Amino acid sequence: MAWVGKFGEQQVHLIDYRDRASVLIWVVLMGLAAQRFLDLPARVWETEIFGSPVNFAITANTVLGVLLAGLIASGTEAVVRSHPRLLGVSDGGGRAGAARDGSPRSAARAHGLRRVRSAAQARWMYWGVPIALIMVAVLLLPLAPTVLYWALGLIATGIVLGLSLAGLYYTVDPFQPGYRRARLGMNALTYAIALLLFLVVYRTRVRSIISATEVLLVSSLLALELLRGSERPITLVALYAGITGVVLGQATWVLNYWRLDGLTGGLVLLVLFYNVVGLAQHALHGRVRRRILLEYGLITIAAMALIWEFAP
Repeated sequence: MAWVGKFGEQQVHLIDYRDRASVLIWVVLMGLAAQRFLDLPARVWETEIFGSPVNFAITANTVLGVLLAGLIASGTEAVVRSHPRLLGVSDGGGRAGAARDGSPRSAARAHGLRRVRSAAQARWMYWGVPIALIMVAVLLLPLAPTVLYWALGLIATGIVLGLSLAGLYYTVDPFQPGYRRARLGMNALTYAIALLLFLVVYRTRVRSIISATEVLLVSSLLALELLRGSERPITLVALYAGITGVVLGQATWVLNYWRLDGLTGGLVLLVLFYNVVGLAQHALHGRVRRRILLEYGLITIAAMALIWEFAP
């Protein structure tokens, strides 16, 4: 559904993002449903990494995951691009208002508009959570013990994907009603997906070169979502997100040598992810002080003590 809005001298055709989101969700769910019925022969690629033989199996799940990731990326961009701010709506009015009024409120709004225009040039920063969610679904759904659990997992994936797309849409403009609630919801959803990923990857006990790479990629995507609201340059945000992924990938490699329970290993990785992202946020704002390091150190000690006491 589309309608025409008039802003100043500009007439813009507005698009309901829910139309695009619903189409994307149904297509993705059909792709995930096809996963249960596809039975393609696996191709095994053998190589040596660091002097150790490694086998990479290219299965139907691998192909489906790559295809769905590309579909999610394009669909998410279509949803975000339908936002009025990214269509150029009210940019002129916002700049004019800031120019007429030198109040702090107008200056803050002008700064917010610059952030939105910067987001318009880097819509790929919004891909993180939806792609990570689908990667987790591709890994998790085949582990469902019964058809009922598989169907419930498929429905839950569709609901969470819809919520994530709505959250992304409402976090494009920091002055949009509901922005704060959407931002908090996206943060909670990001950490929940991270925990699911860490639990699934650590429980499967696959070779470190594979599990660490999976954690590296998805952690980078999730960190990008958590850091994109920091108002810092895009390249700097991407750099810190990549560093977060590398740290989590290296930690996964190390933890694979320990005989930890799957839940314990997943929780340890979640605590590490929380700390690295939190410190990255402070570093992006230039606020890494002794008090901040002490605070995160105490949080880590308390979290590790709880994991040691209650985790199996």
